[in-house]
Amino acid sequence: MACDPAILAEIPLFASLSPAALESVAAATSVRHYRRNMFVFAEDEPAESFHFVMEGRVRVFRDTPGGHEQTLQLLERGGLLAVVCFVIGQPYPASAQTVVDSTIGSIRNADLARLAQQHGDLAWTFLQQLARRLLWAQERIYDLALRSATGRVVAALIQFAREHGTKDAEGCFKVDLPLTHRELGQLTGVSRETVTRAIGQLRESGAVRWTDDGLLLIDPGKLQAWLAV
Repeated sequence: MACDPAILAEIPLFASLSPAALESVAAATSVRHYRRNMFVFAEDEPAESFHFVMEGRVRVFRDTPGGHEQTLQLLERGGLLAVVCFVIGQPYPASAQTVVDSTIGSIRNADLARLAQQHGDLAWTFLQQLARRLLWAQERIYDLALRSATGRVVAALIQFAREHGTKDAEGCFKVDLPLTHRELGQLTGVSRETVTRAIGQLRESGAVRWTDDGLLLIDPGKLQAWLAV
């Protein structure tokens, strides 16, 4: 399915591109609709294309030696998949699977390399995305090395609030938390029981609570005090 340049312009990676660059990227982009629980790609498959989420939600995970799945990221509209593979030319280091019905845009690596050479603004925005990915990885390393189990859960909730939540007049965020306690534990490197206990403590303190419509209300100000716990 062909890609509409106007829709492409709504994706953060491409938002600042010139009209000519957008037309070129759109011509090289294939769009595919995935049903829930379908794989976009699997770990160790040859990484021939770069992908981005146009609609929906995608979970990125790896298989552990013990046969379990370790959730690494949860991506929504604008999320990028296989960025590093495009640069270094190695197989997919993780699997990507849709959590809900989703629409994914894909560009073959060879086409993306050609476009980056032709359009400097695309190369620059891609470099910015790589820098953000590096910062994200550094924060994950910090969390795992220096924060307690509760602190890691709190940091993840703050991140979800800022990336996926809607801020209200009082500075709190309403977010449809897309993870079970088990999946949140996988993402933060703690057990499901620890996540359940931590969220229970946060609810008692008023840092988080459930709204009548089932959304999680997160107060980042109150959560900050829990980062050192």
